[in-house]
Amino acid sequence: MKKKIISYERFDLFSRDDYKLEHVEQEAGRNFESLDKWLYLGADILDKNFAKIGMTMGDLASRSYSSTRPSYYLFCAFKFKHNISMQDVKRVENDVLLRIDCLHRNVDASSKRMIHYESGQLSECFYPVDFFDFYKDVHFEIYDRHRDSFVICGYENEFGMDDGEFVDCIFNSHQKNLHNEYIKIILQYN
Repeated sequence: MKKKIISYERFDLFSRDDYKLEHVEQEAGRNFESLDKWLYLGADILDKNFAKIGMTMGDLASRSYSSTRPSYYLFCAFKFKHNISMQDVKRVENDVLLRIDCLHRNVDASSKRMIHYESGQLSECFYPVDFFDFYKDVHFEIYDRHRDSFVICGYENEFGMDDGEFVDCIFNSHQKNLHNEYIKIILQYN
């Protein structure tokens, strides 16, 4: 999964004498063009009950495959703001993992978060989960608790009207015809 480089179109709506507005526009452009800080949600095309949360400060393509699980792919990746530190990216990832772990429990209240067989360490993988409920919960935790660390986008419906907002994300290219449907699932309304 790779995001295409798209340039931010700068507008001359504001007087260049207003340094605060110019700074806001420059930050918006940097966030829009940023391609290297993501919190991603992985899935398995053969097992709809599997999910993985991870982060990367580099190329998403390196996170989109697994030699041990060939059916694994990146379902989506949520874009951090361009100027977030590595320490804050890790802090956000850990918080989201902990909160999602509390939400997705087995009937006996045990965790659905998987444990690495050999080391006994907690993994970033969850099983069994309802993937789309999991996706909505991950988005909500990011949107509700960490929105200042992520790029937030508005969504226009087919009539050109504002229809809510969501954390800027990209989806796997193999499901292009479903991207708008996936966004509608996570829209937050003001």
